[in-house]
Order: sequence, then structure tokens, then C-alpha cells
Amino acid sequence: MQVKVIIGTIAFMLVMIILGLAALLEPDRLKEAEAAFRGRQIENGAQLFRESCAECHGVEGVALDCVDYSGETKGCVGLPLNHAPLLCGDLSPRMEQKAWTGSKTDFIRQTIAAGRPGTLMPTWSTEFGGSLEAHELDQLTAYILNWGEELCAEDIVFEDVEWPADWEDLPDGNAADGDAGYLAQGCAGCHGLPDAPSENHLGVGPHLGDIAIVAAERVPGMSAEQYIYESILAPNKFVVEECPLGPCIEPSQMRLDYPNVLTEQAMADLVAYYMTLTGE
Repeated sequence: MQVKVIIGTIAFMLVMIILGLAALLEPDRLKEAEAAFRGRQIENGAQLFRESCAECHGVEGVALDCVDYSGETKGCVGLPLNHAPLLCGDLSPRMEQKAWTGSKTDFIRQTIAAGRPGTLMPTWSTEFGGSLEAHELDQLTAYILNWGEELCAEDIVFEDVEWPADWEDLPDGNAADGDAGYLAQGCAGCHGLPDAPSENHLGVGPHLGDIAIVAAERVPGMSAEQYIYESILAPNKFVVEECPLGPCIEPSQMRLDYPNVLTEQAMADLVAYYMTLTGE
């Protein structure tokens, strides 16, 4: 009887030791499992991004290297996603612009799922008539957020940038570079292509094909260049009445982070490019 008690006691102690070791190791095991799951999500999300998103947002998500489904190079019409103003900060500038108070994960996932009404961004969730299932939305979201791990490794502070009061204090602009910048900065996603007004019916912003002419008439006493310059820096300062979908939305849906994103040279190039758009 005494032997059985001793054996039972030893067995009990061994079980407790094993359970104790398992409890100690469980957090590490869960972390490894979670990391492996996230790795698979990012890998699958990368494939989905190439198939569904790269045509508008670029292969690397920077809206610079877009190709169509036949492999031909084309202008990017989507906003950059591999981009600090979207990914950096608990409340990134793009989230703040949309008055989003939830998590960044939910912001990106909801944008993919429901799209952006009035823009070229379609709905992707099957819940709203799209083609992607819930787990695929999670995978795409994980892939996009993964860019932020390196992009936001250092704390980025979005501070107000001092810009010259007058456009004439900018460097000399290059219209050809501004043409490329129009696509790179995602302007076409809201304003459409300047030389194709018939393709601008989904644009939430006004068509810009003749902006060099109409900008000079928007604010009495203000030159077209100055109007364009100030409209990029402060979109809510001038909101025109009519957009392709009807009355333009107030406050403006245009990105508010251009003062932090553009250099003075890039701004000058955009102004120079817009001044070539006479509608001819």
C-alpha cells in the first residue's frame, strides 16, 4: 500500500512538472503559431494584391509602376498604399481625414470591402457584390499593414510644413514631371484622366482637362497658377460646385496630406502641368 502511495505521489509530481513546463512554453508556442499564421496571411495577401490591386495601386503599392492585365505599362489611378500618411501613426493622416476613430486594421479592411463610393475604387467584399471572401480581405489587409513595419520603423511626426505664400516663389516647374506626378500622387483616382472626360464619370472630383482656363476665373483677382497651388495645399479653401456625379462634396474628399508629401519641386511641376491643360 505504501509503495502505491509513493508511486502515485511521484506520478502526480511528474504530471504537475509536465503541465508546468507546458504552461511555461505555451506563450512561445502561441507566438510561433501566430507568426506562422500571419506569415501565411501576408503571403496569400501578396498574391491577391498582384491579381486585384496592382493595376491601380502599383506592384509595390506606391502608385508608380502600374500595368494592365495584358502586362502593358499604364498610369496608376489609385492612391499609394505603401505610404506613411496611410500606415504610420495610431491615427494616420488619411484616417484623420476620413474622421475614422477605429483601428487602422478596420480602416484598411473596410475600405477594401466597401470601396470608395464616387471614386474608381470598387467594392471587393462578396457582402457588397464583390469577389473577395472575408478571409481574403483579412489577407489583403495583413499584406498592406506589413509595409508599415519597415516604413514606420522610426517615429514619423506629421508637422505643419511652411510653404511659400505665392506660387511664384516655387522653383521652375517641369510639366512632363508634373504629368508623371499627376498619376503617381493618385490624382486620376478622383479627377480622372485630363484628356478623357468621358472616362471621368466615376470621379468624385471635378474634371481638370481645362483647368488652366477655368482656374483663372474661379477667384476674382487670383491667377490660375495661384488658385491651383492653393487648392492643392488647402483643398477645403475652394470647393467647386459641380463634380461629374453632381454637386461636389463638402468638406472636400481630396487628400489633406499633400503639404507633407510633396516637395516644392514636385508642387511646381504639378502647377506647370496643370497650366498645359487648356481643353484643346
